[in-house]
Amino acid sequence: MSIKVKRMVKVSVDTFQVGDIIKFKLTNGAKVQAMAMQQEENGMIFCLIDCLPCRYPMNIFTNEGGYEKSDLRKSLNAEILDFFPEELKAVMVPFENGDLLRIPTEREIFGENQYGDYENPYVKQWKPMKKCTNRIAADIGVLQQYWLVNKARESTVQSSFRNPAAFFTVADCDGRANYNDGIHAIGVRPVFKIKNL
Repeated sequence: MSIKVKRMVKVSVDTFQVGDIIKFKLTNGAKVQAMAMQQEENGMIFCLIDCLPCRYPMNIFTNEGGYEKSDLRKSLNAEILDFFPEELKAVMVPFENGDLLRIPTEREIFGENQYGDYENPYVKQWKPMKKCTNRIAADIGVLQQYWLVNKARESTVQSSFRNPAAFFTVADCDGRANYNDGIHAIGVRPVFKIKNL
């Protein structure tokens, strides 16, 4: 009798493939994993499989200026970047805005902009995110909402007692799109690009 098995093995590589997983330790002691999401001309985009062990707000009281002007962007490229090991930072490629870390967009995770500002149609859903299990993330074993780049469109914010100009999109604990007030501290899944080896 023969039984087919799918076996994961550790190998050294000189090129990455979508779906590859790398493991590394942050300087604060947390062990994390990141999955290869999309090959670009100058490198492979990776996204942490789970959220960082700390939760962060996006911005206080407003989404004016979007992610680019947010407190979370500042944190990502200062204190959070400092958690990343030097050997990994040495092979990272900056994104177009010069940042080494960012967070995913709604379209990269879900393939559409259900709640957030519309994105360039050339932005496609990352192939691994077609599986709902890859859209779900935890923080120290507890499922978490996590921030996405897009400001929530005011027309999508349902409740009248909330300030619609303070909301950003999120991925929910069950892998569905949603939105949340930027003042709340929730999960963060950093995205980074590693140059072609």
